[in-house]
Amino acid sequence: MMNKHLDIHDAYISALRNVWYNYEYRCSPRGLPIREITDYTFRVTIPICEPIETADEERNKVIERYTKQEVDLYNACTNRVEDFAKASKFWNKLVNPDECTINSAYGYLIWKNRSVGNPKWESGIRRPCQENSHCQRTPWDWCVESLRRDKDTRQAILRFSLPEHQWFGNKDQVCTMHGNFLIRDDCLNLIIIMRSNDLMKGLVYDLPWFVSLIDRMVDDLKDTYPNLRKGTYTHMSHSMHIYEKDEAAILKMIGE
Repeated sequence: MMNKHLDIHDAYISALRNVWYNYEYRCSPRGLPIREITDYTFRVTIPICEPIETADEERNKVIERYTKQEVDLYNACTNRVEDFAKASKFWNKLVNPDECTINSAYGYLIWKNRSVGNPKWESGIRRPCQENSHCQRTPWDWCVESLRRDKDTRQAILRFSLPEHQWFGNKDQVCTMHGNFLIRDDCLNLIIIMRSNDLMKGLVYDLPWFVSLIDRMVDDLKDTYPNLRKGTYTHMSHSMHIYEKDEAAILKMIGE
């Protein structure tokens, strides 16, 4: 079932209420009890990039401060743990064996890491691709080019989780799988798919940044589509969950 909301604030509070009171499962991944709804989906019709507001004013101050820090870190395209740890020391627990990088550096993954393309074959041409040619792109470059080539494309996939992230012992399994940009009726819509979503420490901070990607893509496509407007934001998580240890904070945030 699609949950539809006017703004990101209502979408977030509704998700908190639904998962806490109308959960589908209670289970304990890694021994930590959670309440969970699988394949939870919502759509925001007027998505605006701004910090989430809840019924807990003190919590809102924390949300506003960290949201700005996280947005700045993503937009800086860094994947260095020392940069993220300045915002929260929690990131130190997720560092890779190289002791300097993390995996869930979303800006780095889509704007800096050239992980898209076939190094052997140019698309549509039966000959090897030259080293460091345009065959290798960032995920963002792929989306921009795909949308410019075909306004109605369904191939503008923005990848976050990569095959190289799947190794046992990885403490920073990327939660966001991919996004998909669709232009329909001269509106740019974005759909984000996540494997896992912690409402307390994940979605509340990431949602504003995801929404900001629509604005950025509209700007990048203005030369090609002058009439392009901002559309909707749709979010689907295979596991939308709340850790039961966060009960007190959750109840304050929903005003109970």
